[in-house]
Amino acid sequence: MTTRILTRKLALATHPFWNYFLIVTVALAAFRSVDAEPWAPPNSLDSLPATAELPDLFSFVDGRRVESVESWELRRKEMKAILQYYEYGHMPPRPDVVKVENFESRQLSDCNATEQQMTLVLGSQAKLRMRIAVYRPDQEGRLPVIIREEAELGHTEEVPLLMKRNFMLVEYARQDLDPDKPDVVGPAQRAYPDYDWATLAVWAWGGMRVVDYLESRNDIDLSRIGITGHSRGGKMALLAGALDERFALVAPNGSGCGGAGCYRVEGEKCETLGKITDPKRFAYWFHPRLRWFDGKEDRLPLDQHFLKALVAPRALICTEANGDNWANPLGTRATTKAAQKAFEFLGADTKNAIHFREGKHGFTPSDWQAILDFAEWHFFGKVPSDVEQFR
Repeated sequence: MTTRILTRKLALATHPFWNYFLIVTVALAAFRSVDAEPWAPPNSLDSLPATAELPDLFSFVDGRRVESVESWELRRKEMKAILQYYEYGHMPPRPDVVKVENFESRQLSDCNATEQQMTLVLGSQAKLRMRIAVYRPDQEGRLPVIIREEAELGHTEEVPLLMKRNFMLVEYARQDLDPDKPDVVGPAQRAYPDYDWATLAVWAWGGMRVVDYLESRNDIDLSRIGITGHSRGGKMALLAGALDERFALVAPNGSGCGGAGCYRVEGEKCETLGKITDPKRFAYWFHPRLRWFDGKEDRLPLDQHFLKALVAPRALICTEANGDNWANPLGTRATTKAAQKAFEFLGADTKNAIHFREGKHGFTPSDWQAILDFAEWHFFGKVPSDVEQFR
């Protein structure tokens, strides 16, 4: 049995009927993630334990402790279920087919690369369409690739840098799936109305579909696929990397609240849960349930270290700016520190990185340089001269 929830109807989140709706549907809700363990939310927020500390990664909801890698896998499934229920919503499964139409190719002589633009047709029934651009250096063999989303294609200033490093770059047009507007049900939600996914989940699902397409090519090193994004795109990248293990590198940039930041640890002048989920701002990025915790962050059964821990033992780097107070540098350090326990538990001590530069909010060449240095370290064993920059 499924529950139809249109996350765009934000008024429902604060309507008195919602509390009754929750009680009735808790017993009926079927979590869409195939990874989800049998986990059911409590009947009320008051029954959630209040803690100022970040929830323990190694403690199941029922109090059992993680004692082995096998039990960690069960805990991962539980964390995914909690994140999807309270924060992002549930995504539909992989489409049965991904096809290509409107393929065009041209040579980029200024950086010895080829640009391919095309439209992906997602699914034989829904037939969602999403435009992508693939940039490939003129090199033989299978190459590593970084995926990033954009509102529109053509964000190409970083292309020469990636081509020089022999990395492919794939951009996808996120707004083809969700237009990033409040009170609008986008093409993806219309195609899958039985899923309660919000905007960030839609965009993350789009990044996963890019990987589906890349699996059909013979020039991709499928063991070395990364995903990145800036600001709201960084939130998307971290979510996609947490849920899809095909991403060997996850690199959110300036992702802040709802991304690499922390709900419980707030730096000066940072964005908070209450601010970002304000219906006049970006509530539609998240499931309406997240708004319940405005002013009650200590009741959250999650925090953003869950996402980072779910990436382990794969490579994770959060690129940040010291002057980007709105993105909560203090909170980002807190979630990175908390997630480190999971990386160490899985023998991946050096794969959880954070890199700070001077300056404000933006995706700069310095950020890209750090991401590619980190990628080459963990993809090819090229240890950077200054590993301390990733602490």
